[in-house]
Amino acid sequence: MKRNKVVVTGLGVVSSIGENVFEFWRNCLDGKVVTNKIEKEGIEILNATQGGQIKNFKSTYPGLGRSCQLLIAGLDEAIADSNLNLSEIDRILIGTTMGETTIDYTLKNTFFGIENPSTFLRQNQLNNLVGDALKALKIEDVETCLFCNACSGGNYALISGFESIRNELADVIIVCGVDSFSTIAYYGFSRLNAIASEYCRPFDENRDGMLVAEGVGCLVLESEKHAKAKNQKIYAEIIGYGMSSDAFHINVPHPEGSGIELAIKKALDYANLLPEQIDYISAHGTGTIANDKIESKILENIFGNEAPISSIKSMIGHSMGAASSIEAIVCCLSIVHGKVPPTANNLKKDPECNINCVPNIYQDKEIVYAMNNSYAFAGSNASVIFKKYLGESYGDENTK
Repeated sequence: MKRNKVVVTGLGVVSSIGENVFEFWRNCLDGKVVTNKIEKEGIEILNATQGGQIKNFKSTYPGLGRSCQLLIAGLDEAIADSNLNLSEIDRILIGTTMGETTIDYTLKNTFFGIENPSTFLRQNQLNNLVGDALKALKIEDVETCLFCNACSGGNYALISGFESIRNELADVIIVCGVDSFSTIAYYGFSRLNAIASEYCRPFDENRDGMLVAEGVGCLVLESEKHAKAKNQKIYAEIIGYGMSSDAFHINVPHPEGSGIELAIKKALDYANLLPEQIDYISAHGTGTIANDKIESKILENIFGNEAPISSIKSMIGHSMGAASSIEAIVCCLSIVHGKVPPTANNLKKDPECNINCVPNIYQDKEIVYAMNNSYAFAGSNASVIFKKYLGESYGDENTK
């Protein structure tokens, strides 16, 4: 069977360090940390109060849910960046952890006489999040799918879009990851004692947890043939992925990292690459003691100490379903501009995290192959490999 090459032609992002791709990337390279005290009712009763809220975000659709507003902003930028006509879009695939189901939304609907609130919320999560966004942007007759794979949801959406285009089932697919700040998620991580006291410090000896955040990342995927026919700019090519489900524990990684290792090795096999060919790794890097230790062990075993590694969660926090999509954007921009973003707040190397972590200051490096790793609750793991596109165009001036 003939296989299409799959390329990335548009990007859109909203995060605490930037509400567009240009601002996000500039602050990412600067190692700017924008995590601070959460402004939300109910958080004040907890010991932990820090997170990655986007405090100045203003939507032109204030009547819609927060996740939907973020999704609209990300989609709008990605579509404009790729210069797409709306009629060209075949599918929109979205990864999320919480959708629109915040604790406020849940409680309101349980108190207003809905007979089965859990069924109501399940049925309306997709409608509210995706349907309202498409209506606002006047996008019609487009297939949609929601991937509820928690932290790896964005990568799962990307993989699905990649396979559809690769196998000539579509020409243009937009893949996204989105989550607004969730009180439910914050309470849950707080109960697990997983929230950092002040800063997220991935791979640092003094790390003490992650920080819940919000955001959206959107990538326009096209077949190379479709992109070149329109003379589209191309950020990168997607060449492989690996997925696994170790199902060891709902919130504890496998002690030997077997699922993480399997996903990475599958991705390398799919792309027909050796470990030493990977030039940059965007780590899951949550800043928790267990995740970073086990992830580092696997990365060291496979890649040694050569490939530079960083975690942007150190700057923006963990944006749940948006995390792996935003980090996929980081891989594309790193390839385009030849720069490895830093891991902020990394002040003291942990001897148990014996990897080539890039601390605090970005690193210039030619990047041909970049890997994006994401590991979700219950062992839902996904690794995606991007390649420098060896064509005429890499990006536009607005992202430099």
